[in-house]
Amino acid sequence: MIIYILRHGTTEWNREHRIQGATDIMLDSTGREMAYQTGKKIAELGINFNKVYSSPLKRAYETAELVSGIKNKDGEESGIIVDSRLRELCFGRQEGQKVEGMMYDVSVPFRYFKSAPDKYDELTENDDDIESLTALCRRAGEFLAENIENVKHGSEDNILISGHGALNKALLMHIRGTDNMPDFWGSGLQPNCGIDIARYDEVSGRYEIIAENKTFYDSNLKDRITQLL
Repeated sequence: MIIYILRHGTTEWNREHRIQGATDIMLDSTGREMAYQTGKKIAELGINFNKVYSSPLKRAYETAELVSGIKNKDGEESGIIVDSRLRELCFGRQEGQKVEGMMYDVSVPFRYFKSAPDKYDELTENDDDIESLTALCRRAGEFLAENIENVKHGSEDNILISGHGALNKALLMHIRGTDNMPDFWGSGLQPNCGIDIARYDEVSGRYEIIAENKTFYDSNLKDRITQLL
């Protein structure tokens, strides 16, 4: 089966360089447009999703709707499966703050978030307010084990997972079969509405990464994206 790991479109807080985490921020107009264009291009390529999973946060859920084309009909439940394990890393007291300021603030662990994820993990391991990367990787791995590895899918199935920047990297840690925290960021943060593509072989139980940080929307939208990390 092929797994498409999607990051949500842009939000107002992305533009303002604010950390979102568990804060439930909606997509902005650019985020909706890039998700719409992504869905349109994927449909043109003949890709249909057999199952769609999403974070419960609005920015990821709406992105999943726009990309997959699945919508509620006549008041019925959407075909999108919401799983709380796909929510973004909880940054606790760091949420809502601007990235630039936290890079030099010795009172918060965020200064190590991108440059030394192992150090960030160490500082948040016993923090009652901020979720550690180890905890994030644990729930991401549990999600994949339950919904991909321990469920019978067709070999030609396409699965869409709509998540977030850090959460998607945690999924990839499991897919790569590593717990080496210094390598958490791998090839770097996905762009908004970027997609990583992996293959899972049910016979061997092995994953293979096919593509990373792939985008399907117009280049003019890329110029509107603020790369925070």
